[in-house]
Amino acid sequence: MNRRDFGQALATTLLAPALSAPLAAHAKPYSGPIRVLVGFSPGGATDVVARALIDRLGKAMGGQVFIVENRPGAGGQIAAQLLKAAPPDGSTIMLSIDHTQVIIPLTIAAAGYHPVNDFTALAGVATYYNVLAVSTATQVKTLPELGTWMKAHPNEANYGIPAAGSVPQFIGQIVGQSFGVAANPVPYKGGAPMVQDLLAGQVPIGIASMTELIEYHRAGKVRILASSGTERSRIAPEIPTFLELGFKGIDKNPWLAFFGPKGLPPEFVTQFDDAMKTVLAQPDLAERLARMGNEVVAAPAKEVRQWVVDASQHWGRVIRETGFKPV
Repeated sequence: MNRRDFGQALATTLLAPALSAPLAAHAKPYSGPIRVLVGFSPGGATDVVARALIDRLGKAMGGQVFIVENRPGAGGQIAAQLLKAAPPDGSTIMLSIDHTQVIIPLTIAAAGYHPVNDFTALAGVATYYNVLAVSTATQVKTLPELGTWMKAHPNEANYGIPAAGSVPQFIGQIVGQSFGVAANPVPYKGGAPMVQDLLAGQVPIGIASMTELIEYHRAGKVRILASSGTERSRIAPEIPTFLELGFKGIDKNPWLAFFGPKGLPPEFVTQFDDAMKTVLAQPDLAERLARMGNEVVAAPAKEVRQWVVDASQHWGRVIRETGFKPV
């Protein structure tokens, strides 16, 4: 297949009738500890959410034991490949973000997995926000002011991103193109090192999740200028959305959801869905996740599958329009 046709072909495949086929049933349900793959390092945003959930989830599933297993690397790609290869008995699941499930297959021609065909959607946990922030050294306070600053400092119009080929890279391209400036992405190995350089003024602009930047924004150490989504965040209503500022294509919010390997027993999916709904209804947990910049959404498996399809179509179109070619 021609690489430039990869994204379009993937979006077409996602809509194939075969995807709605029932999950395969298995005779011997798994009863041991369940490992929860996390494709990022301990202490990262996804890891923190996973560890906040597993004890409560275990209790909601009648004393089931869950063990977080970090398998960082390549934006979650390594963990996703491990999940694909895991037995479909409920022994292995994964807490994943849309970058791993959707963006990697759109930007890497040999990702090693298909976002729908190779996995069983389990339950949604939350949506969150991508945000653009600036170093206080820029003295920039609004997104329009950033456009003026970038035009006045074209050689410094660099923006940090957590990974090459990530949604933050495409957000930066959309913003730069709207301002008529050739903004240059600076990829990091994760959001944490990028944020540290933003705090130190080593990079003037950073684009990452609100989870990674909100506390520094509250402390006045960076300034968040805009967020993704169609509505402002409830925990940071002072931050306008890209959409209300006239930037199109950035309204789709990222998400966190659980997945298993293809063919998980329907009984396990139902049990997991019910348990997750119970856990996410606990007010103290919901408040903790909200403080991190998440909007709790206890989505059932069917809805999570649609999240994947919708995100693949949306970002597939945006990625093609930016001229990015799968590598």
